Amino acid sequence: MPAAGQTIKPLVKLGKRPEDCWAWLGPTTEAGHGKKTYCGQNLMAHRWLWEMLFGPIPSGLVVYSTCRTKGGIDGHQLACGFQADANRQSVQTKLLPQDVQDIKRALKERSPAVIHTLAERHGVNAAHIREIANGRVWGARKRNTGPKQPRNGREAPCAT
Repeated sequence: MPAAGQTIKPLVKLGKRPEDCWAWLGPTTEAGHGKKTYCGQNLMAHRWLWEMLFGPIPSGLVVYSTCRTKGGIDGHQLACGFQADANRQSVQTKLLPQDVQDIKRALKERSPAVIHTLAERHGVNAAHIREIANGRVWGARKRNTGPKQPRNGREAPCAT
């Protein structure tokens, strides 16, 4: 049985300050996200680290980084939640929750000029603003029911 942190240490570069991100030193995907083979299964590094630190990932939830750093796997900056939350924290996200609140307030008029002005101001297209107005995006959270079985094909980490 390895000592605490022994498995993680050669795969992660810790920052000098506590608030610094942990850099993944192991293999990565083409998109730059860490990957790990564990018990014969290929896993995303952040999912593997979550299970090592906090236990199994509840069904229907995903693990994501809150630091907006691609490939960041700091255990203090990982969160487990809905896919919508992960999308909103993504490095590709242009709109923040406060932006959406401002958009929804401004959309009370619903004139085409307001929609195009908001789209230009926030760097998105007018169709996205209309989707916010209609509640198709940035609406109420829905629980992702996910696959029937865990993607990694096991319920708990193996004992090897």
